[in-house]
This record gives sequence, C-alpha cells and structure tokens, in this order.
Amino acid sequence: MASRTPYSERTPIDAAQLARCHQLCLPETASSRAGLDVLRGLYDSLLTDSAAHVVWHPPVSQPYHLGAFAAGTTRLRDTESKIRQGLPPALFARLALRVAAQPRHVLARRRWESLIPPAEIGYVLTLGVARSVVPTANTPPGRSILAELEAWFVDERCVESWVDTELSNHRAHAFYLRAGYVEVTRDFGQVLLKKTFT
Repeated sequence: MASRTPYSERTPIDAAQLARCHQLCLPETASSRAGLDVLRGLYDSLLTDSAAHVVWHPPVSQPYHLGAFAAGTTRLRDTESKIRQGLPPALFARLALRVAAQPRHVLARRRWESLIPPAEIGYVLTLGVARSVVPTANTPPGRSILAELEAWFVDERCVESWVDTELSNHRAHAFYLRAGYVEVTRDFGQVLLKKTFT
C-alpha cells in the first residue's frame, strides 16, 4: 500500500476528489486534459504503489476540490510502468493521445533518461494548491506540501529530490528554485531540477 500522510492514515484518500482538485489546479497538463476518469485512474495507481507517496489536504468547510496535493515516487520508472499497466486500455489510449499532443515533455524525458539516477532519489510527480487559482481556498501553502513530500523522501533514504516543469511555467520554475532546487538541464522547453538533502 502506498505511504500516505498522517491525515490520510485517519481518513482514506478519495481519488475522485483529488482528481477534481488536480484538474482545477493544473488544467493544462496532459492528464487533466484527458479527463477526470484518467486522473482518478492515475491516483488509484499511485495509492496502491508501495514506491509512491500521495499528500492530500482536503479543505476545511469548503468544496472538497479546493484542496492541496502532491505525489512523488522513489522508483520513477517502476511507478510509471505500474501506472501504464493499471489504467484500463481506453483510458490509457485517451491519455496517450493527450501526451502525443504535447510531445516536448516526452522528448525531454528521453534525453534525460541517463541523467536521472535509478535509485536513492525521490521524484516529484505533481503538486498543486487550490489557493493558487482560488484565492479564498483554505489550504496549506505549496512550500508546506512540498516539504511534506520531501520529508517522506528523506524517510525513504533518498539523497536527492528531482522534478521537471515547463520553462514557460514561470511560477512553478520560480517556486522550485526558491525551495532550493537547482537546474540540471533544459531541453525542448522543459527544465529538469534537483535538490540535494543535507
């Protein structure tokens, strides 16, 4: 079973709520454009992956999709394989079409294959905070969500955290730089960053 936050140990994570929050916070991603069914399938896979960790902070006294979330893995390639195998064929086909419409990330990931260490790292798969798009949302700040995920990486004996984002996403790029990440490389309009834990 996937490792989860202290909150989620008391209350199971609802993948449908998380999917709606993801789509609200990150509407331009291929997974969001593929639809809520695909997002639910992705989170269902992450929640059953022993190498993955999902952080979910639902809102207090607000609509359930106005939360904050992050997900990461300590075995990036294995997690991606499990996600591919876990999605029903129709949903995987829908996601693949959306990914194909945004090929720069795929091209960058192929180029980065030899750069991303196979072990002893955590990889931030996604992070979103509803207050970034709905200012009245009562959620923790993104830096707290990231810190929670990084703490899990450290508990799992990771020595670094890695993440990628689009160079055009200035807000996310600046967020990770402020959080102590440094650029590793830029390719096809994407940037790969890492942070060393001391």
